[in-house]
Amino acid sequence: MKIIYTLLITLLLTTISNAQSPVIDIEDLRFRTSIDNAYYKDVNNFYDNFEGTWLYTNGTTSFKIVLTKEEINYTGKYYEDEIIGEYQYIENGVELINTLGNTDTYNISIWGSRLLKSHARPVCNDCPIDERRLRIAFTDHTRNGLSAQVTLKKIMVGSQQALEAFIWGNGVGVIDPNNPPTHTTMTIPYGTFTFIKQ
Repeated sequence: MKIIYTLLITLLLTTISNAQSPVIDIEDLRFRTSIDNAYYKDVNNFYDNFEGTWLYTNGTTSFKIVLTKEEINYTGKYYEDEIIGEYQYIENGVELINTLGNTDTYNISIWGSRLLKSHARPVCNDCPIDERRLRIAFTDHTRNGLSAQVTLKKIMVGSQQALEAFIWGNGVGVIDPNNPPTHTTMTIPYGTFTFIKQ
């Protein structure tokens, strides 16, 4: 019995280690030429800079995002580290959307892993050549799953850590004039927001 148990443990460990092989720096991830079962790891802990609770405020409007780093997520083709999260948006004192209590890991509202260089869309003319921004996606589950692209850039506001977020794209494909969608824009407006780390 002990031999069978030892063989099963060895087989399990071999399967797990082979399932995530080879380990490659996430900066080398090319989505069109990714390697099956490779693990694209945040080797330099770049994503750690984005973790935490971040808050934008402007009068009675506030926008809170909570981001965490998830490791070894399987995409269906390869494994990767990524940023995931949830958000709350209050406009003129009225809460329009709040996903902060979401615990459904299959229905995450914020996710992404794409590292951007200065020349990547949207272009960052004032970014140093070696600076990396992070592209993530926001989903609005209250509006039929509409989504937008968000580019995050680490900045400082005075002595406080901050994120500059540029929200763009509409997440709406081809619209059928005979069956138009209920919504064509997300609850959160597009544009640039500055979030302060809480």
